[in-house]
Amino acid sequence: LGDPTDYAAEYPFFDEATRAARFEALRGNGPAAGEPERVLTTGRPNVVVVILESFARTIMDERVDGEWVMPRMQQLKGEGVWFENFFANSFRTDRGEVAILSGYPAQTRTSIMKLPAKCRELPSLARSYARAGYATEFIYGGDLNFTDQASYMYATGWQRLVWQKDLRFDTPAADWGYDDRVMGEFVAERVVDLARGGEPFLAGWLTLSSHTPFDVPYDRFDDKLLNAMAFTDDCVGRLVDRLKASPAWDNLLVVLVADHGYPYPADEPYDTPLRHRIPMLWLGGALAAPRTVETYASQIDLAATLLGQTGLRHDDFAFSRDIFVPRERPFGYYVFNEGFGAVDASGQAVWDAATGRLREGSDPELADLGRTLLQATYVDLAGR
Repeated sequence: LGDPTDYAAEYPFFDEATRAARFEALRGNGPAAGEPERVLTTGRPNVVVVILESFARTIMDERVDGEWVMPRMQQLKGEGVWFENFFANSFRTDRGEVAILSGYPAQTRTSIMKLPAKCRELPSLARSYARAGYATEFIYGGDLNFTDQASYMYATGWQRLVWQKDLRFDTPAADWGYDDRVMGEFVAERVVDLARGGEPFLAGWLTLSSHTPFDVPYDRFDDKLLNAMAFTDDCVGRLVDRLKASPAWDNLLVVLVADHGYPYPADEPYDTPLRHRIPMLWLGGALAAPRTVETYASQIDLAATLLGQTGLRHDDFAFSRDIFVPRERPFGYYVFNEGFGAVDASGQAVWDAATGRLREGSDPELADLGRTLLQATYVDLAGR
């Protein structure tokens, strides 16, 4: 049965002609946008996307008694392409995954991942790379049926899914599945095996240990949240070390990106840009040189950026903008349950649907960018 919800009428900020024109001007996607600056040495790298559970920038940049909570991320960001002003589009894993893997914006009070009929025609990194001759595989140490992840993955072209039901380890599974140390070792060896096979590949891994209840086989900090984050940081560092030591590294691009932020410190309001700021870091032998990218962007922009670097078309990713193509006003965008936020180098705008008002001090132009994206998301959702 079709979904009867009138999504197109959810956020009627502009009449349809105005909305369409504003979105088209905002989009700037496809060949007309221009050629991106190249940061890779090859147009056909093997790609690994690691989605980091709850890796907030506020936690990554935290110290306890002078020690970094995430020392490996702090070290590695100097070795790759580091995106300084990067934002999650939402506050949930299911919405973050779709933003990362399909370049599709999160919704405020629904999740397209839970609407299988609407997922079928979503663009995806998996489908784009498969068309270019890549093998595609996604790995998770837990249950991919949770929030209909497996349904979404299959619908959007992932050829092989590996998850808890397929895995057997001596270490017992935790609440969410096999911990990140066990899975990090598994993923590293799987990537090495795939590279040895000679066929280009896209592999994905979603971590899980830095999720509540934060029970991990690690004892570095008394605070359970910070200790779990430190554990996953260590596991990701070990993964990178293993790949660096293998022949796979030379033609490899590893993308580390969080699924969403986390309310840390606990008094940080849920609707602020800081609450949604996350790390994104590219590593691997396929990179030309380390650098810091100051451009403001968000998860939906990864798809066009990655495909642009590998010479693949991304016109069908209507909401995704290549970070390495110069733009007049790049910005980050996110939603929460009752509104949206937009942020750039000059300011921010936060709109609350409950009051219908902008937060004091909001930039009017950024507010209109956010309104355009939110309305366009729901109009697009209605048409799927």
